[in-house]
Amino acid sequence: MKLQLLEKKDLTETEIDIRYSSMTQPLNRIVQYIRQQEYLIQGIFEKKLYQIPLNEVLYFETVDKKTFMYTQHKIFECKKTLSAIEQDLIRSNVVRISKTALLNISCLVCVKPYPNHRLL
Repeated sequence: MKLQLLEKKDLTETEIDIRYSSMTQPLNRIVQYIRQQEYLIQGIFEKKLYQIPLNEVLYFETVDKKTFMYTQHKIFECKKTLSAIEQDLIRSNVVRISKTALLNISCLVCVKPYPNHRLL
């Protein structure tokens, strides 16, 4: 794979061109990762509606029949169910890790074994 980066000061929007002879699995993952960078999810914080970029979301969790979206600094309530979010993000780096949680694996730094066969 050959990678070329070209800076153009006069561009108003970033352009990404990918040339390939056949779509491979690794290339498809790269394309999906790029696409998810501009995906926005609505979240509510202090009765205000925000558009949160998916790449800022660490994980989603359902607690007491409410869905929450966690970023590094804030917790937003999300009106969608966990199943609906999972369906919307099926081609992203967001994966179900339990019955009540979805994880953005792009944000995962490490996994540590925890007692009772759990992970931290």
